[in-house]
Amino acid sequence: MIKEFRDFINRGNVVELGVAFVMGASFKSLVDVFTKRLVEPLIGLVLNMPNLENLGLFGDVDPSSGLKSGSLGAFLGETINYLIIAFVMFLVIKAYNHFNELIDDDDEETTASESKEVVLLKEIRDGINNLTKS
Repeated sequence: MIKEFRDFINRGNVVELGVAFVMGASFKSLVDVFTKRLVEPLIGLVLNMPNLENLGLFGDVDPSSGLKSGSLGAFLGETINYLIIAFVMFLVIKAYNHFNELIDDDDEETTASESKEVVLLKEIRDGINNLTKS
């Protein structure tokens, strides 16, 4: 059982998945900073608000922050985060699929075209067949 577990951990897919998870988490923090420090202040300038989280406040006042517990602006910020991440993932998947199509096309061309040796051997075979028929 320990050997099976070791084989499972050493399998390439698990390692690649772990790397992808770590990179995804760091990418999310990058998008968070982009949204909080660039996008939200720009929207705040347009709406004449210093902080997007103050947009559409409702509910009871939270004693720790002094703000109301509900915020449409906070939801808007997270929606922007989601859309940015979803768009980047769309581009990554699109590039991945395009790359796989190129590889598949190359494989089909390689199997469709015969190597020089195969063509030469067929010519030799045909030549021998012609000699034996004569």
